[in-house]
Formats: sequence, C-alpha cells, structure tokens
Amino acid sequence: MELSFAQQSAAFLWSVALGASLAVLYGIFKFIRFSFSPGKAAVFLLDVLFMLSAAVSCFLFSLGFIQGYVRFYVFIGAAIGFAAYRMTVGRLTFILYSRFVLVCRKILNKILRKLKLFAKKLLKICHKILYNVGNRKVTVQHFDDKGNEYGIEKEKARHQEGAGNRRDRRGTR
Repeated sequence: MELSFAQQSAAFLWSVALGASLAVLYGIFKFIRFSFSPGKAAVFLLDVLFMLSAAVSCFLFSLGFIQGYVRFYVFIGAAIGFAAYRMTVGRLTFILYSRFVLVCRKILNKILRKLKLFAKKLLKICHKILYNVGNRKVTVQHFDDKGNEYGIEKEKARHQEGAGNRRDRRGTR
C-alpha cells in the first residue's frame, strides 16, 4: 500500500515535532553533563543513551505514522526540528539553566566551605581530647590488696618514697 502525499506531509511535520522533542531530551542530557561535570566514560554513556533513545523513537514514529516504512524525509524532518529547537529555545534554556547551575554551585561552595571549617574545628577539638589523655598523670587504674585504687604514677611515687625510706633506714653515711 502506497502512502498518499497528505500522509507523507503529515508524517514530515510530525517528524519535525519529533526532532524538537529529541532536542528537549538532548537538553536534559546536556543539563546533567553541565551540572555534574562527569568523566569521559559517563559522557560517552549519556551520548549512547541519547542515540539509542533517538533511534528507538524514530523507529516507533515510523511504525505509528507511516505504517512501518522508514523514509528518509522522517530523518530530515527530525534533524530540522532538532536544529530549530537548538538554535532558538535551546540557547535560551541553556543560558537560563547555566546561570541557575552557577548560582547553585556558588551557594554549595559556601556551604561546603563552612562545613569544612566546622569539620576542622571539630577535628582540632577531638585531637586535643584524644592526645591530652596520654598526658594525664594517672592513666591505668590498679587496686591494692585492700581494694584501694592507685595509678601507675602513684605507684612510682610510692616506690620512690619507699626507696628513700630504705636509705634512711640504712642510715646516713
């Protein structure tokens, strides 16, 4: 069955709309790339996802509008719609969301700077707490036979006193 000129013209105009909708999808992918600045592998993956979605949408478009025939004018119409959107509305949306992203990045950087300062102060406090524990006089607790508590420093002092008393007991020279 052959397509009439009216059906082909309608399919061409709808393919221009398809191209514009693909440009919107591309704008979303571009926004993701601009916002998060991913690495080369992620950009490659996003490009492959866009190409696959564009190919599938063109195929489904051909199935729905021109009875499954893949016509060259469908791709030309999609390219015209894509280019028209990107040259007009696409530029405006890029300007708007690029400014939005830059403002959000500035705000995020200020918040991160304050969090970094807070974390530094918190780490300094933790560092002082952790390393002052070793400077304490009594670090390990011991109990004598009667259940009295004494520390290592007290034990050393007690031994030194005992040694001094022993010298005294021996007599002075």
